[in-house]
Amino acid sequence: MKKILLSTVYILSLFLISCGGGESEGGDGNGGGPVDPPTPQKPSKAVLSKPANNTECLEVDAVKFEWNASENTTSYTLNVKNLLTNEISTNTITSTSAEVTLTKGFPYSWQVISTNATSFVAESDKWKFYLSGEALKNHAPFPAEILTPIPGSSVSSGSISLSWSFSDIDANDTHSFDLYLDQDGDDPATKKIVSNYGARKRTVSLTTPGVYYWRVVTKDNHGTSSDSGISTFTVLE
Repeated sequence: MKKILLSTVYILSLFLISCGGGESEGGDGNGGGPVDPPTPQKPSKAVLSKPANNTECLEVDAVKFEWNASENTTSYTLNVKNLLTNEISTNTITSTSAEVTLTKGFPYSWQVISTNATSFVAESDKWKFYLSGEALKNHAPFPAEILTPIPGSSVSSGSISLSWSFSDIDANDTHSFDLYLDQDGDDPATKKIVSNYGARKRTVSLTTPGVYYWRVVTKDNHGTSSDSGISTFTVLE
């Protein structure tokens, strides 16, 4: 009888062990399953430091760019754009500064994009500076930035608002604008619709459907100017 009882206890013990009575492999010791790693967080945008926005830069050999570290970021992409030639210099680094050799005598914009292992990115503000190489008494205004219609967008026919923004290192300069607008795809934005315009917004009436090309030439009171480059929008039927 004792042998039968001992055999029964032994079999029950084996059964309990085989059903998970001990710590399972890869668990947390409390009967739970594997613990998932923490979800990566989206990067935050970098805060630019220098060259300061809308300033003159007198660097001779290379311009040093600096910005504050952003959270949840493993690398930064520095984009520097020549605002007259539209040439873009791109550098991907892990530090918060970089030196870039640029051609003197041109206006530039720069921006930093923060990235990490996720598919998300964070774009910093976009700053502008003028690389003169030597101090100048007057600087050409920065090329105007098209605001509306949004480049490449479609709008209803009728009254359409053309608007833009601009900046100039020389705070005391006065400015005016020449606007060019047409539908000629072979020689676009060569028809001047207004000269020496004083505002940064103008309403035009367009009823003919199709693609329109337009640009803004910004002029200062010293005779220097800059061109926004051609922007397009489509007027719907």
